[in-house]
This record gives sequence, structure tokens and C-alpha cells, in this order.
Amino acid sequence: MKLSKYFTLVILLVSLAILSGCSAQQLSADEVQKFANPITEDMLLAMNEDDYPRFSRDFDEQMKTSLNEAQYKNTIRPIKAKIGSYLSKEFISTENKDGYTVVLYKARFSQEPDDVIVRSVFSDKNGKKYISGFWLDSPKLRSN
Repeated sequence: MKLSKYFTLVILLVSLAILSGCSAQQLSADEVQKFANPITEDMLLAMNEDDYPRFSRDFDEQMKTSLNEAQYKNTIRPIKAKIGSYLSKEFISTENKDGYTVVLYKARFSQEPDDVIVRSVFSDKNGKKYISGFWLDSPKLRSN
């Protein structure tokens, strides 16, 4: 009987340790915005200036491979032709998904009367935040 109580106590303590470790990794919206807002803002401003080195400065290695400078020119320039220049953004939400921090913004662009949804996906490597994904979505971008 004592062994059963001891075993239950050990399982309870291990479960609490695991749960507290999981909650420690969950960042508040304020904490996420502290790193996500300036990085996303800088990327959007770099798009306005067609400055790929600045745009890609915080990319992780996979993102640098996926969106190299040639691909950037083939992707971003047509997007800018449809929605224009970036004007402003407003934080909507954040969520943790599969080890990544996904941040959504509602943004205004000069040639898009509707909101442009900006999705920045962040990873953390050795305490540094990196962009692992970046998408723009709006009615004009969905139309041919």
C-alpha cells in the first residue's frame, strides 16, 4: 500500500514538472509582440524599399533557402503591383503551433481597399527569434 502511494506521488510530481515546463514555453501576447512587431515591421518596410538583404535579415536557414533573392523578386514584386506599398499594421493574435509562434496582423496597403492579413511565423534557436514563414493574404491577392 505504501508503495502504491509513493508511485502515485512520483507520477503526480513528474506530471506537474512536465506541465510547468509546457506552460513556461507559452509566451503572452505582450511578450510575443515585443519581438514579432519590430521584425515584421522591418520586413514590411524593406518590401517597400525592395531591400532583400534587410527583408531576409531575420530568416532561419530554411526560409533563406525557400525565399532567396531571385525568388523574392519573382514573388514580392507582383504582390506589390497588386496591393501597393505597406502603410500600417495592427496586431490581431498569436498562437503556438508545432513549436512555432504564429502571429497575425491586419495591415493596410496603398492599393488594397480591404485588409491584408500578414502572417509571420517565428522559431526560436538558442534564444534568438527567426522568421520561419511569412504570408500575405487579401482579396486582390486571391484574384487573378
